[in-house]
Amino acid sequence: MRASRMNLATLREDPAEAEIASHRLLTRAGYIHKSGAGLYLYQPLLKRVIDKISRIVAEEISRAGGLEITMPILQEQELWEKSGRWAQYQASRTMLTVKDRNGQQFGLAPTAEEVVTDYAANVVKSYKQLPACFFQQHTKFRDEIRPRFGLMRVKEFIMMDAYSFHASPESLDETYEAMRKAYLRAFARLGLTAFAVEADTGAIGGTGSHEFMVAAEVGEDAIIYNPASGYAANVERAAGIVPKASAWASAPAAAQLTLTPKVGTIADVMGFLNANGFPDVKAEHSLKCVLFVVTVKTDKGDKGIPTAAFVRGDRDVNEVKLGNAVARGARGALLEIRPMHPDEVRAATGAEPGFAGPGEGLTVEFCYIDAALKDAGPLVAGANKTDHHLVGFVIERDAKAKFRWEDIVRTQAGDLDTRGGVLAEKRGIEVGHIFKLGTKYSAAMKAEYLGPDQKLHPFIMGCYGIGTSRVAAAAVEQHWDADGLRWPISIAPYHCVIVPAGKPGDTAVESAAQEIYAKLQKAGIEVVIDDRDAKPGVKFKDWDLVGIPLRVVCGRGIAEGKVEFKVRGGESKDVPLADAAATVIEAFIKATETLDNAADAVV
Repeated sequence: MRASRMNLATLREDPAEAEIASHRLLTRAGYIHKSGAGLYLYQPLLKRVIDKISRIVAEEISRAGGLEITMPILQEQELWEKSGRWAQYQASRTMLTVKDRNGQQFGLAPTAEEVVTDYAANVVKSYKQLPACFFQQHTKFRDEIRPRFGLMRVKEFIMMDAYSFHASPESLDETYEAMRKAYLRAFARLGLTAFAVEADTGAIGGTGSHEFMVAAEVGEDAIIYNPASGYAANVERAAGIVPKASAWASAPAAAQLTLTPKVGTIADVMGFLNANGFPDVKAEHSLKCVLFVVTVKTDKGDKGIPTAAFVRGDRDVNEVKLGNAVARGARGALLEIRPMHPDEVRAATGAEPGFAGPGEGLTVEFCYIDAALKDAGPLVAGANKTDHHLVGFVIERDAKAKFRWEDIVRTQAGDLDTRGGVLAEKRGIEVGHIFKLGTKYSAAMKAEYLGPDQKLHPFIMGCYGIGTSRVAAAAVEQHWDADGLRWPISIAPYHCVIVPAGKPGDTAVESAAQEIYAKLQKAGIEVVIDDRDAKPGVKFKDWDLVGIPLRVVCGRGIAEGKVEFKVRGGESKDVPLADAAATVIEAFIKATETLDNAADAVV
């Protein structure tokens, strides 16, 4: 490829709205063009990157048994109503919808469980055809409430989604494990450092789930992990042991109703009590109450459930864990969870916000107290009376509200791993997700196969997704420096750039560049020759920004039979002109083998 034909348009300044490296650099280097809020045009360079990511992902999913198909983006409302998810996605406003000229409503695919389950029901009739796995790489739409971070959070994106069908849980387990390895192999070949973590199943549902994370400082997801035990989980799912609170020597033997005027927050309550007879009481000796309305879809319709959640005063409620607990208790599916409005708090407690507790006067439908508070001893709790707390409150002795013990606390760094050791926390970018769906969709949609007993059975299903376009952004977050992008060799838009840097009309330089260019093309190296009418310094800056892994400069050294070779981010070195192509090929092979070896090491 000749640079003069690439329509290369780089920017020297960061776009004003760009907050993270991938957004800044993909825009500046001419990879993406913003078409609208959460909508991006993939320019030629990014199209090449996306195609390479797609190819590697497809190879690994096929290797794990997947058969590639293409499903429609427009999905009929009727299919989603069969699964029961239409109302759920409409309530959450996740799905974009359109109507055709006849008034029939369609969803723009955020995912494809319904379509593929309907397909399997029509083409897979017998247990003899199982297991079966189908996958696609296609455009998806989600009505993102706040598009930001470039390709990280958008309305339209490219996703690989795969779906497997089985006759037994054991068969699902085998495919789930094969997919786990396929994901890790794919990410290794893509040049990403990724890891699998336990995760919540969310709106997809099912019995088990893992997310695949790329470690990055800008990651929106918090990961709780212990490198010693190998445990890793999304913070929404993570479980740990909360360290015991310190002793509270000044705690009274019985709960005392104590005036705490105008101090509703934990910090303010502790400060007031410290100055009024309880000098050693701390936030860890208090009971934090957060009041929610949890909307659950039940057989009798959508229901908003007033819910109280209690955790230790120095901790936070894990809303995902709480929402799942309420959904189980209500025998329904979680639709939404939100904090109560002030008037709802007053109705539930008879007091102003900030004074809620599990004692007399709390009127909610569901009440959960974090299981870590069992046998916690005396605490400070709201008295359900404005400007009052109960000091010395013991849950087992003094709670009047009907409650359930439940793990609802947010696990954090410093908590103890149940396997031994201490948990740490880091940020990650989610690039993939796998689920054990069970019969959630097949049973609802009557998708069945004929078993060896000559009876019909619902398929046992799994589903597997990789955010193909998000992977490109995640790769940038792991591979960039002050000069620009540093693509892994496997997904770089081109492998090598040749920069003629002689004076205009220097035929020796031009001839040497063309010679190397021809040899690399013949060897299958994807190479660009920069034939633009621009100064060498401009060319160097552009290619560092674009992030091509290998570079050959033909300049003054040609007179001595030498060219300059450089690996992006490394030191340049002079090599003989006769060896230039071989040097590039050797570097390409070495970089490729490093990624392949990492993939082969996956266990």
